[in-house]
Formats: sequence, C-alpha cells, structure tokens
Amino acid sequence: MYNPPPPQPGNLPPPPSNLPPPANAGSYPSAPPPQAGQYGMPPPQAGQYGMPPPQAGPGISLVKDQQISLSKEDPYLRKITVGLGWDVNQQPGAPFDLDAVVFMLGPNGMVRAPQDFIFYNNKTSRDGAVYHHGDNLTGAGDGDDEVVSVNLQQVPMDVTRLVFAVTIHQSEQRRQNFSMVPRAFIRVANQETSRNICRYDLTNEGGMNTALIVGEVYREGPEWKFIAVGKSFSGGLGFLCQIFGVQSN
Repeated sequence: MYNPPPPQPGNLPPPPSNLPPPANAGSYPSAPPPQAGQYGMPPPQAGQYGMPPPQAGPGISLVKDQQISLSKEDPYLRKITVGLGWDVNQQPGAPFDLDAVVFMLGPNGMVRAPQDFIFYNNKTSRDGAVYHHGDNLTGAGDGDDEVVSVNLQQVPMDVTRLVFAVTIHQSEQRRQNFSMVPRAFIRVANQETSRNICRYDLTNEGGMNTALIVGEVYREGPEWKFIAVGKSFSGGLGFLCQIFGVQSN
C-alpha cells in the first residue's frame, strides 16, 4: 500500500485570489417572505401561529361628516362587525324601544328590492352578506345594544352603500324622540380579529326627530370606506323606507 508523505510547510499552492469572502456564521441567503394572498395564502388570523390577539382599543374617533378608508386602515379586512349603542334618559310612561336597521343601496340611492332592507323581521340579506343579530328591546347595559355583521366579499357589486340607522319604535304613540336619547354611537370592527377600526359618538344629533342615520359603509373603487353621518329626520322608520325606496305592504 502506498502512503504519501505528509505535506511539508511551504509546499502547498496558494489559494485562488478570486474566491468570494466567507459567509458569516449562521447566515444563509434568504428568500423574500410570502405575501398574504400570494400562492393562495390567506391573511393571518389572530391566535394563529402564536399570533397574539389584538388589543381592543376604541379605534379612530370620528366627528360628524368625517370619512375614513376601512381598507387602508386594515388591508386584510374581509368581514366587519358594526355595533350600535345608545343611552336613554329615564322617562315616565312606556319604555323606549330603539331599532337598528340597514339599507343596502344601489347606484341610484335606492334599495334594489324590499329584501335589501335589513331589520329585526328580515335579519339576513338575500345574498347572505348582511346579518342583523336581533332586536334589543330595552337598550340596557354597556356596550353594543344591537349588532350587524357584514361580509364585504359577499356584498354584490351593484350595492354601493350600506346605510345604518336607528329609529324609535312607536315613537308617535309613546311621544318619544331622540332628545331623550342623549348619547348614541356606532363602531366598526374587523369581525375576524375583533380589532376596532373606528367609532363615532353622537351627542344630541337626533333632536326632536325620530329617525337617525348614524353612518354609512360605502364602496369607492376597490376600497371600502365609512362616513360618520349623524343626520336625523322626523317621520321615523316609515320616512326612511320612503326615501330609500322600500315599498310597504
């Protein structure tokens, strides 16, 4: 068997001069991270992959007529929770019954069909995009008094606006109006993460009237936006149905 002699110092050839510098220990070339929605990847959910749930802050506080892009504030937004709440002054006589309603409007500012009027007797829109969680007869307690869920991805393209309003049931018979409802609010949150995006607090915007448009979620190009409206009307729910084209039976 042939055993070559060990190399002697000075007999080895010098290393090539064109070798790249050695990499740092533990470093490897990295690919760019995948983007949500790329390769069919869904956006991350709170609690998924150890992701902590978001802190439940109030969101951006809006004033009357202020607009905000929901899509820019939350790029992964697909479903929203719209919470409406109010405080009622204690009055003698019949208790208050306030109702939250939604009108799904087309480009002409009218509902496309009676089913686009969402309220306690028609809780789900025909496309399944809007769901009313039910009527709170008393309005007692803190937080939301009534809640509406909206799947923005299911809203038909010919629906451009979702109008959220509050009315007083049997206001004329009970002699009640919004001057007796000193505080009301609307908030919009990401339904999938529970993160509040914005909130609009109203103070006596209703006056002596009996119907109050609180806010609108509307489509502008690829974006969904929200505007704090705070506009009141006399005539109650019947007047709102009239101006938005809901035919009464």
